[in-house]
This record gives sequence, structure tokens and C-alpha cells, in this order.
Amino acid sequence: MKNKVDYILILLVVLIFFIGILNIYSAGYNFSHNYIAKQITWFFISILFGYCMYLIGARRLINMASLLYLFSVLLLIVVLFLPTEGTHRWIRLGFFNFQPSQVMKFSLPVFMVAMFYFREFHSTGAYFLPILTVIIPALLIAKEPDLGGALMLFPSLFAFFIFKKASLRKALPWIIIGVIMVPLLCFNLEPYQKRRLLTFTNPNLDPLGAGYTLLQSKIAIGSGRILGKGWLKGAQGQLRFLPESHTDFVFPVFAEEWGFIGAVVLLMLYYFLLRRMLSVVEEFKDDMIGVLLYMFLVIISVQLVLNIGMTMGLVPIVGLPLPLLSYGGSDLIITISMVALFFKKRKIR
Repeated sequence: MKNKVDYILILLVVLIFFIGILNIYSAGYNFSHNYIAKQITWFFISILFGYCMYLIGARRLINMASLLYLFSVLLLIVVLFLPTEGTHRWIRLGFFNFQPSQVMKFSLPVFMVAMFYFREFHSTGAYFLPILTVIIPALLIAKEPDLGGALMLFPSLFAFFIFKKASLRKALPWIIIGVIMVPLLCFNLEPYQKRRLLTFTNPNLDPLGAGYTLLQSKIAIGSGRILGKGWLKGAQGQLRFLPESHTDFVFPVFAEEWGFIGAVVLLMLYYFLLRRMLSVVEEFKDDMIGVLLYMFLVIISVQLVLNIGMTMGLVPIVGLPLPLLSYGGSDLIITISMVALFFKKRKIR
């Protein structure tokens, strides 16, 4: 029995990345930043990491879970003490800035599967350790501050409980505690994060401040209409009206230039990618590998929905890149490392 490589899945990853390269080039066309060369470099580095994940395989990763988790926590602690101005999100390695929160996004699901896969959740107390496993790194990431990175750890927890068919009644006390904690957490947010939440429902409250990015994002998406303005012809991205147009807000740039039809095509490519990944999960559904792959699938799906949702004003802006499309090496490396574990698709005799 041997594994069959899913070349269609690989093709979908490459195709979405290529669209991202065209989009990043357009977003930085009138500026001197060498985004494309760096992004392509990061793509080849991502391929190297992905190939390593492919060779190691999900089962060996699970055996290394404790080491991966502890190493990730250590990185989150180290980054908080590095001298920097403003946020403490990146470890600088020459031309490359790496986000430890991205490493944790990968390590956490592996650790949870290794530690809690065989646990039965028949009592309220059984939920404590899995929740604590997520809370510790989430608090460290929130301290950076990186609200989006902290929030992206919780889909792993929810996906794990869903896959394990955990009892909602037994988990209810923890849900109530979480709801009670929300106001306290909001009170301790950074001032700019509070302004983002306040302008979420009505960006016109601060049109030149916290609401500016969302307003420009909606203008970009709406002005694309049905067929778009054409590549390199989008005013919001080209004239830099839209901040972060090459990172968190790449989707409005794409929608403005390629219109509603282009946006639908892009979303369909994501749908085929996720559906292909789901078919792999279904093959391992009665195995711990299936739980791990399901958690990775949920993470990528949630990040995709949140990114597009925040550019359209459907969810608050939390600073998340669009998988495979946004500029940036850390998220690209981790995303491709996750997807690479799905490449061994069908077992053939």
C-alpha cells in the first residue's frame, strides 16, 4: 500500500499564490518596495518547509508535539523581551521578520491531538487542561499586542471539541466563564484596538482615523462593480488610499481590479482547495491524524472568512492576512506547511 500525491491540491495552492503575486505587484506598483522578490523568496522557503512536513508526516509530528509546543511558547516569551519600538510581534532575522504566533498556530493543534486525543470529555473538569493549553499562548500573543494572532488559536480548540463530539452541556460552564471574561478583555485592549471595535458598526464615527481603512476598503470593493477596473488600474490600491493593501487588505485591491466576477472565481478556488483538503480529512476520520488535519482545515477556513469579512465590514478588523494571497513570509510558511500534510491524499493498493 502506498500514498498517492494529490497534484490537484498542489496546483490549487500554486494558482492562488500566483494570483497573490499579481495582486501584490499591483498594490505596490507605484512604490519602491521590492515586495515581489521577497514574496517569491518566501514561497521557495515555504516549499522547503512544506516538503519537510510532507516527509515527516502527521504521525511523526504528533510524536514531537511536546517539543514543538514548548519551543513555540519559548519563542512567544522571548519576543516580548526583544528591544523594539511599538509592538513585539516579530523576531528579526536579517531581511526576514518572523512571527512566533504563527509557529504556535501550527504547534498548538499538534500538541492538543497528542495530549488529549484519547481523553474522554464526560465531566466539566476534563475541559480544563485543553482550554489552559490555548489560554497560555493566547495571553502571550495578546500581550505583544496581536489580537488577531491570539484569536486564531481558538479555532483549534473549537475544532478539537467538535471532532471529539464533546458534550455542550458539560462545556457550558466554561462557555459562561468565557462570555463573562469578554468585557474584561475588551477593557484591557490597546487604545487603537478599542477604536477599531467602536468604529466597526459605524466607521463614519472616525472617518479619518480608526474608520478610515474600512471605509476605503468598502469603496475599493464597491468600485470594482461586475468586471472590475482591470489589473494595475485600481485607484484605491494604486494611489495608496487603502492602507495595508498588500497585506491584510489584499482582497479589496483584487475586487476593485477584477470585480465581482473575479472575486467569485477567487473564492471558488479557495472552495476547491478547502473541499480537497476536507476529502483527505474524511479518509482519516477515525484516526488522530484526521483530527489534526481537521484542525488545520478549520484554522485556514476561519482565517479566510475573518479576513474577507473584516474587509467588508462584517467582522471587526483584527489584523489577519488572507491565506496564500497576502504579502508576508510567516503566514505563508505556516499555511503551506499545514497544507503539505494533506498532499498524501488517497491510499492505493
